[in-house]
Amino acid sequence: MSAAERTAGRRTLAGLSSICAVGMLCAPMAGAEPDEGFDHGIASVRAAGSCAALIRDPLAQKVAEISNRSTEDYLNHTARHVPVADPLAVLKDFGSDAGKAVQLQGYGRTDAAAIKGALLQGHTALPDCSYTTFGSSLIRNPERGQVLAVAVLAGP
Repeated sequence: MSAAERTAGRRTLAGLSSICAVGMLCAPMAGAEPDEGFDHGIASVRAAGSCAALIRDPLAQKVAEISNRSTEDYLNHTARHVPVADPLAVLKDFGSDAGKAVQLQGYGRTDAAAIKGALLQGHTALPDCSYTTFGSSLIRNPERGQVLAVAVLAGP
């Protein structure tokens, strides 16, 4: 691991500690939707590097929601299909001209745990300047005690 990678890793972990506090303050809501705490976490980790801020993209948003819903349906044994594995294929289906995409997923009993999982999964993708747009989704299921977080990052 190079010195630059270690420094980026330390920045990511430092950003995660403050983000987890933000995630714990979010009030529970139903349904798949963007979440300000999650979006703030994505922006904070991204800002720790030298890349420009990610821009919210309606198509990436739609794919994040579809991906998150497909995972929830799968976990609830109500799925008609397997969860989304390749966000680029779904983006292309919706007419996106993205050349690359990655989805970051997290799961937990709280918003903070799910957001932290997704951000940790994105420790190499979030500081990658070739990703320029994003969409996010958080699904809270209080009956099952689960929170699912998905962010889709896309770039040319």
